[in-house]
Amino acid sequence: MPAPAGAHVAWLLLAVILHVCAQVARGVAWRGVLATAWPHVTRRRVCAWYVCGAGLSGLLSARGGDAVRAALGKRELERATWPALAGTLAAEASFESAFGLAFTLLAVWLGIGTVHAPSPPLLAAAVVAGSVAAVLVSRSRLVRRVAREAGRGLAVLRRPRCWSCQVLPFQVLSRSLRLGSAACFLLAFGLPVTPAIVLAGALALGAGAGMPVPGAGPATAGAALLVALPLAAGHPLDHGAVASLAIVWPTVLTLVGVTLSLVLLAVVSGARTPRALLRAARSLRTQPVPIVP
Repeated sequence: MPAPAGAHVAWLLLAVILHVCAQVARGVAWRGVLATAWPHVTRRRVCAWYVCGAGLSGLLSARGGDAVRAALGKRELERATWPALAGTLAAEASFESAFGLAFTLLAVWLGIGTVHAPSPPLLAAAVVAGSVAAVLVSRSRLVRRVAREAGRGLAVLRRPRCWSCQVLPFQVLSRSLRLGSAACFLLAFGLPVTPAIVLAGALALGAGAGMPVPGAGPATAGAALLVALPLAAGHPLDHGAVASLAIVWPTVLTLVGVTLSLVLLAVVSGARTPRALLRAARSLRTQPVPIVP
């Protein structure tokens, strides 16, 4: 059954389902991080926060989506602070960073891209920045307090067994589901599915999500797909199919994500009207209230 832009509905639907399931798996992983400091927080609640934030990343950028889910958590987690929540985000993203580096090295090995060592000025700047940060931490009471709170959010990294049982398996599952989603999107447009092409598609979509400019993610992902897929294939691909995929893939995920985010925000906040939903969105800066076990 054909879908818009010549895609096949069954593969397109499966791709979206796998993508959403991947977000839920990331939400479960984040719950494993949060549970170290807030043991009574439930998986259902954290998954709702995560999917709500992730669904808005196409409009707000990935960092904007992180801010949304952190704000949702701050409203309900007892004595939650922004540095502590930032620590949980960093802990939860540590696997993605390592996996992203592995993906990049694999892409270079497959001939999809290149990698260069950091320049000496950049390394020198990093050393200077680290030294300044160390001095600030040792002499500033405020900075020490912030560092202590961030350490509370990073506590799961000091518990390898907890990390390996409650966080890592769901991170691996999430990444596997995203690769499966990428393969289904390719199949939906009749494009070849090889490890190199699937990897290139996943990296291209990630490049769009990493754009710090709100609203620029889908366009960036589409442009990256146009370049990355033929390069990964090593031979010309159907230009019309690639162009259609470059438009539909990020657009569909953005529309589905925004819709899910609005629905979840309404459920979490109890909003029943558009005006109440708008008030709920504006209330994300309110003080946190204790979470009910």
